[in-house]
Amino acid sequence: MARKLQEVTAAYTLNKGNLFQIRAYENAATSIEHSTSEVKDLWEEGNLDKISGIGEAIKAHLDELFKTGKVKHWEEIKKGIPSGVFELLGIPGIGPKTALKLAKMGVSGKDDLIHQLRNNILVKKGFSKPLARKIGDALKRESARPKDGRMLLTFAFAQAERILEYLKKTPDIEKVDALGSLRRMVATIGDLDFAIASETPQKAIDYIVKMPGISKVSEKGNTKATIILSGGLSVDFIVVDPASYGALLQHFTGSKAHNIHLRSYAEKNGLSLSEFGVRNVKTSKINQTSTEEEFYGLLKMQVPPPEIREDTDEIELAIKHQLPQLVELEDIKGDLHVHSNLIAKPSHDPGVNSIKEIAKTAKKLGYRYVGSCDHQPSQANHNAEEMIQVLEKKKKAIEQFNYSGHSVRVLNLLEVDILPDGSLGVPDGALKYLDFAVASVHSSFNQSRNQMTMRILRALQNPYVKVLGHPTGRLLNKRESYKVDWKKVFKFAAKNNKALEINAYPDRLDLPDILVREAKEYGVKFVVSTDSHNVSQMDNMRFGVAVARRGWCEAKDIINTWDFKRLLEWCRI
Repeated sequence: MARKLQEVTAAYTLNKGNLFQIRAYENAATSIEHSTSEVKDLWEEGNLDKISGIGEAIKAHLDELFKTGKVKHWEEIKKGIPSGVFELLGIPGIGPKTALKLAKMGVSGKDDLIHQLRNNILVKKGFSKPLARKIGDALKRESARPKDGRMLLTFAFAQAERILEYLKKTPDIEKVDALGSLRRMVATIGDLDFAIASETPQKAIDYIVKMPGISKVSEKGNTKATIILSGGLSVDFIVVDPASYGALLQHFTGSKAHNIHLRSYAEKNGLSLSEFGVRNVKTSKINQTSTEEEFYGLLKMQVPPPEIREDTDEIELAIKHQLPQLVELEDIKGDLHVHSNLIAKPSHDPGVNSIKEIAKTAKKLGYRYVGSCDHQPSQANHNAEEMIQVLEKKKKAIEQFNYSGHSVRVLNLLEVDILPDGSLGVPDGALKYLDFAVASVHSSFNQSRNQMTMRILRALQNPYVKVLGHPTGRLLNKRESYKVDWKKVFKFAAKNNKALEINAYPDRLDLPDILVREAKEYGVKFVVSTDSHNVSQMDNMRFGVAVARRGWCEAKDIINTWDFKRLLEWCRI
C-alpha cells in the first residue's frame, strides 16, 4: 500500500503538482510503510484514522481502492507516465525524475536496468556516468543483503500485542508470552511464537484457531497449533501445564548460545535442562518450574533479562548475582529528537506537529522535557544569513512557549547535516541560538572507512554539537551501515563529553546493540530518542530502550534519564 502511494507521489511530482499534495502523499506513504497494523485490517475496522498523515481525501481514495480494486483519481494522475517509471522507483538512488529519464531511454524495469548498466549501454546513450556508477553500486549493495524475510521489531511487536490481547480474554489460558527473538527484542524478527499455560490445553487450542484475521490453520494438535494470518505471517503456539510453564518459557526464549552455555553449567552441577524442567542426573527426578524465577533459582542464579540472553557474560554474572540493573522505559524523562513544524523549508522531511502538540504528548508520556529537533534549514533555499534568521525565530518561538508555564520544558535543538568533508550544513552564527545540535550523516554514505571516521570526528569537534545522530546510518532491511573506525569515535566521544544517539525509529534502531555495549565500555553516554516526525511515533521510545537494554545500559548511561537541571548543565556549550 505504501508503494501505491509512493507511485502517486511520483506522478504528482512529474506532473508538477502542488507541494501540499506531494507532501500529503509522502507523509501518508511513510506512515503506512511504518504502520504496525495491516492497512486493510484498519479499513475493515473503520480505524484508518489511527494512521497518522491520512487526511480525508486519501482516506476516501483508500476506501474506493478496497471497495473497487482501483482509484479513478490515481489512474488519471498516472496517465501518460510510462509504467517502467514506477518499477524503477523502488531502486535506491532513483527518484521520479531519474526514473522518467531512464524510462525514456528505453529502460523497461529493474532487470533491464541491471543489464544496461553492466554492459555500459546507458552511458553510451548519454546517461550520466557518475550517476550510472552510483546506481550500480546501490544495486550491488542491495543484492548483497540477505533476503531472509525478517520483519521489523516494531511491526512484530504490534502483531504480537493484538494476539496477546485476544488470548488473554479466555479463562482457559492462564499465562501467555511471546518467545524467541521477539521476547529478546532483537531488531528484526522471523515468525512469531507463543508459550501458553493452560490446564485445559484442547480448549485453549480451539480458542486459538478461532482468532479473527486467520487465513489458514496449518496445524492443530492437542498442545500445538500453527496459523497463518491474513498478511501471510506464520504464528506458532505451544501449550503446557502451568506447573512447567517456566521451563518452557526459558527454553524457547533462547538464545541458542545462551541455552547451550546454561546447559553446560547445569551439567557440571549434576543437572539436565529441558523445556520440561530441571532434572537431577543422579535421581532422574524432574523439578517442574512454573516461573523463570524458579527455573534459574534451581541453578542458584539471578534471572538474566531476556534482552541480554546472548551468551555475552550474562550467565557468569547471574551466577555471581552481579547482573546490572538495566534501564527501564519508566526511567526516561524526555525525548530529545522530535521534529516539529517550526522550520518551513527543512533539508529533509519536516515534522507534522506544533511544539504545543509535541509538549502535550510528552506530558501524556510522563516526560519532563522534550527536544524540538528539526532538520536544519535547507541549503538549497537558505543562505547563511537566512539560516541565522530562521533559527533566531525558532528560538523566540520556543522561549515564548516555555514562558507560558507548561509543565514540559521544550529544548531548542537542531539536526544538522554532516557534510562529506565533516563540516556542518549550518554556520556557527546560527548554531549559537540552540541549546545544542544533533549532527547526522544524510549523504555520501559510501566513503572509505578512514574518510567517514575523519568526517564524523571533525563534526563532533564543533562545540555546538553534543550528539551524533543515528550513528551507523543503517536502515534495517534496506541499507547497510557505513564503514567507521568506531573505537576512535568512542574514545573521542567519551573524552569530549559527546553522546551517541540510540535512535528508536522503526527501521533504524541505531546505534545497534552490539556497538552500544562496546561504546559503554569506553565510558560513552547515550541519548535514546524517537526521531519522531509525528507525535504518534513518540511511543516508539520503548524500542530504543530495548536496544539500550540489549547493550547493557543502565539509567546512569543515558542522559535523558537525568533531571532537567542536570541535562542543562551537560549541554552547556
